Amino acid sequence: MDGDAGAQAEKLYTEAVHETPPNRNKLDRLVDLLCDHPRLLYDSFFAKAHEAAGIAVDIWHGTGDMMSDDNLLILTPPALWGWTVMEETVCHAPPQELRETRYPQLAQQFLELAEQTLAHPDTTPGPVVRRTIQALTRFWPEIINACISLKTQSPAWRQLYEAMLQRADSLMQLSEQSDDPALQMHLAKFLETEATIFTAIPQPGGSSRSTLSLDQLPDSHAYISKTALATRGERARQQLLRLLPSSDHMRLCNTSFITATINSIVYLMNLRPQFCDQLLERLINWYVVTNSSEQTMTHLQSVVIGKTLSIALLQLYTRRYMGAYSEVLERALDALNGPEWVRWQEQQARERERRQRQQARQRSQARRQAPDEDPHSTRWVPAPEDGQDELAYQPAPGADAELGAIAILPSSEAAGQKRTAHADDDDDEEKQMMLLEESAKRVKLGEEEKMKKKSAASEEERRQTAVDTDQEMEAEMQVALQSELPFELPSMDEMTTDARQEHVVEAIRRVVSGSERVRKFIEHKRVLHSVDTVSGPRLQTLANGLSTNSKVLEDSMVMLVRLVTNCYIVFFEASRTEGSPAHMGASSQWNKMHECVEGVLQSIIDAPRTQYGLAMIMLYELWMSIVVTDPELARTPEKSDSEYTVLALYLRWCERIFDAIVACSMEAASQQVEKAASAAETADGAAVVPQQQPEHDELLLEFIKDVPYLPLALLSKVEACLKSPSTAALGFVTLERAIEQRPPIFSAGLDILLTYSAHPDRATRVGCIRAVKKHYPNGASAQRISKMASSSFKMGVERATKQSAEMEQKVAAILNQVDDVSMTDDVPMTDEAVEMRKTEAVEKKKADAFALRKQGEQAIEAGLVVHMELLLALSTKNMDLLSVVFDAYKDAPLTVQISIRRIITPLVKSMVNAPAKIIPVLTQFPVGAETLAQRMIFLLCSDATRVPARELVQGVLGMCDERNLDGNFMVFLVNGMDREEALKRLPSIVGILDGSDGPRMLVRESFARLTTSSLNRPSVLSPTQLLMGLHDEAVVATGQKAVEAVGVYEAMAKPDGTRVFSTPVFDTALKLLAEQEHVSPLMLQTADAYYRRRGGPAGTVIKLLQKLIERKVWEMDDGMVEVFVQSFRTMLPGTLALVKTVPHDALRRMVEMDAQLATAVRGYVSKMPDSARKPYRWLLH
Repeated sequence: MDGDAGAQAEKLYTEAVHETPPNRNKLDRLVDLLCDHPRLLYDSFFAKAHEAAGIAVDIWHGTGDMMSDDNLLILTPPALWGWTVMEETVCHAPPQELRETRYPQLAQQFLELAEQTLAHPDTTPGPVVRRTIQALTRFWPEIINACISLKTQSPAWRQLYEAMLQRADSLMQLSEQSDDPALQMHLAKFLETEATIFTAIPQPGGSSRSTLSLDQLPDSHAYISKTALATRGERARQQLLRLLPSSDHMRLCNTSFITATINSIVYLMNLRPQFCDQLLERLINWYVVTNSSEQTMTHLQSVVIGKTLSIALLQLYTRRYMGAYSEVLERALDALNGPEWVRWQEQQARERERRQRQQARQRSQARRQAPDEDPHSTRWVPAPEDGQDELAYQPAPGADAELGAIAILPSSEAAGQKRTAHADDDDDEEKQMMLLEESAKRVKLGEEEKMKKKSAASEEERRQTAVDTDQEMEAEMQVALQSELPFELPSMDEMTTDARQEHVVEAIRRVVSGSERVRKFIEHKRVLHSVDTVSGPRLQTLANGLSTNSKVLEDSMVMLVRLVTNCYIVFFEASRTEGSPAHMGASSQWNKMHECVEGVLQSIIDAPRTQYGLAMIMLYELWMSIVVTDPELARTPEKSDSEYTVLALYLRWCERIFDAIVACSMEAASQQVEKAASAAETADGAAVVPQQQPEHDELLLEFIKDVPYLPLALLSKVEACLKSPSTAALGFVTLERAIEQRPPIFSAGLDILLTYSAHPDRATRVGCIRAVKKHYPNGASAQRISKMASSSFKMGVERATKQSAEMEQKVAAILNQVDDVSMTDDVPMTDEAVEMRKTEAVEKKKADAFALRKQGEQAIEAGLVVHMELLLALSTKNMDLLSVVFDAYKDAPLTVQISIRRIITPLVKSMVNAPAKIIPVLTQFPVGAETLAQRMIFLLCSDATRVPARELVQGVLGMCDERNLDGNFMVFLVNGMDREEALKRLPSIVGILDGSDGPRMLVRESFARLTTSSLNRPSVLSPTQLLMGLHDEAVVATGQKAVEAVGVYEAMAKPDGTRVFSTPVFDTALKLLAEQEHVSPLMLQTADAYYRRRGGPAGTVIKLLQKLIERKVWEMDDGMVEVFVQSFRTMLPGTLALVKTVPHDALRRMVEMDAQLATAVRGYVSKMPDSARKPYRWLLH
């Protein structure tokens, strides 16, 4: 059977690896087959697996040649298959006959390959590194278990344990250094394993289902220290908690990684409950601190992680063996306050009530079945304590007896523990709970009744007097209203002029009279309210806006508004009949009528929130009177020119009510902010879980939406909200929603939002910008928004330019100050003292100038941010706006340019995943804005481990070719190029060198990106290829810059400290360069520098010189010959043996060029035998 399986396995393996790329499905089937026939693992397939993974690791670490994308796809699947097969081999118990022979050898090979893989995790594909960690995590308990269970003390097993201990240390170190979330997820599983197996089980057979723990290890083992392993377990627990990200490790704020880490911590508490207190406290504190910061986690991440944590802790809480830690878990769940915890508590309460009803029914049924039984015998009576008289505990009748029953209940029941689902269902406990609940309800109701009776008794006389007065006043008001005759509009055409005038005057008189009566009634209600503020009933507002206990007040005010309407109807009918309008000036009776009517409005202004419905009714009544009396005026209200028309009255009422609502809303918003600020600080200073953001007051928004006509001038009063940071949110949220829900005010509201989009307060500014951005760029006002943003930015640049000039003048004035230091108290100073004083004065002026400059730069940047944020926010939807930034940047002073580059950083970084949006603007930057374009390219490629987008690389390279730009634009793009592009652009990059540190750092960064592999992608050039590229003709043509570039490359080091320019790279490159048709002097200069600076191998240089002699170097150009002679002299005396291979004419030329070389060669020739010295007599004489 194994023979057939072996043939099938060989066939699957051959078919899988010979496909391009290798067939992963077939490799997975092969793994399943090998698991079913484990003998095959020990025969040949472990060796194949080890070879597949080992070859891939060698190539990825730079010892092989095939570093291309295609080969990466070819090597990764077999490497993953190899680790899977090796894991299955070493993590299963081997056959007995192989336990002491074959298995330790295989396990040792497995650990050695793991060491090689983890030595360079950055240059190894992530899936392979993670697969290695997974295999080691699974192997760690197996090796510990095997070392404990084996009777013999075999050296092979001890070596395995020590090797695995080193791998575990490497993984621990990797977990402390790595910021890769995918890698840390597997490291968290490894830490969970260590923290579990290196800890004792608190209750054997109780809570833990693990097969391995520290209890199983004997106290005295030959080579395993129980204390050391316990220390490792503690360290693993601490490191597992440290994996939870904070604001300092933003890259680890990955939802999948955080949830995986939380699950590992909770699972550890499940297996080892004794660490529940330690782990849970730190876990909840982390969640509280992180959840309170929007910079660390987004809202969606907070919701997902909070739900994961709540579900995991609830599952842990329901375990029966976690009873000892229930209080800790309950506090944590209460702090999280997740819906799952709330539903579980409600479910438990319903289940408890169901059991109580069921037991009550059972007791009732039992009493019916036993009628002779004493009905009082089933009542629960608490048993007396030891040494107490039983009669002392008999309950007295009434509530006092029930209170006595509550007092003697057990403390745990009186506290109302939440873990009732885990308690025993005995009858005594259920009776106690029933009595407790019933007694508590009775006591609570009794206390409430007593408080009501006491309060009512103390206020009865005073309230009775107030009520009597109130009833009398209301009765008087009703009589007054009823005494007025009903209004009937007479026919004005049949009246004389005087009669019509009398009707108008009578209508005005009715309004004035009604106003006086309503005002008097309002004053009485205000006095009454000041007396009846303690025990008076609350106002209950109905759907129509009136109050149930206001009685005639609202009706009288509505009646008054209708009297005003009727008055204007009479007036307009009379004017129509007369053919000309009557006088409505300040001296007329209309003035008096308006004054009386407006005096009634004070009750609404004093309480706009509670009287909102009445205010709307009155405004609608007034507006209807405008529509009835003058429809044309209702259609064009802005054309009114009289201050005593009904429209003028409406506008004044609307303004006063609007002012009151704005003030009321601002006060409520300020109180809400103060309340939230005080709630954030607890008495003991402990952190609290932040609640959701409170909803904004909608009273102001409702008025703007509901009012029949809103003058646009009133909308500017909302600016009062925007001017204060505590009420700014009320202002921009109201405007944001109002312009959407009431289109006529869109333009005016948008103007206000645009104005405050450049407000100094950041919260106000951001809120307004967010509201404006909703209507851009598809809205009808997009052009106006763009113009406003551009104008604001240009204004900010102008101010910043002016501030920069003023700052430079002040700095120059400080530096140009002349200090007289030659005299001190009219006593001449020595020359040395004068020089010292001058030096101190100069240093002080420099310090003052530096402080002034720094302060000025901060002020300039702060001002620019205010005027620039709107433009940048809109640029995320329309990148063409960045052309405005480029145009202003090119003419700005250096200080302003630096500030713009800093401010634009977040916007450009947000485009990393979609650079196509910014490329059209970037490639068209104007002359003078080169540094801004370079800054933007750097920000798009700032993450060196990430390959730049192909469209970005092509766009920038095309721009450089079209506009003949230098290598500064290509430095950070090189790891996105292919090999041919990189070699072609290398001369341009080398060309930026000028001997200063800045260009040298850029070129070093470019070389590092070229030779460093990225995730799932090999490096663009190997170190050897880069060194050869630096010796290309185009690079050599740059002259001294090429020499400087080689020096930069020679000084480069890898992250682990090793040199990139190593001896193997040097040897390989020189051999290949020497074989080229054209040999440059730079090659010899590189070899000479490597030999002198780094103590490189002299043999390689001498062989190179010998190769050049064979190629007749003396026939090459003079520059090459000169460098050859210098190198020949440098390598003395190793090169003297080559003298015999140089023709006499060439040797004569060499010694004539270098006197030191001539001396050395004469000495060498003089020591030759006579027969060999004879051809060189010319040299000796």
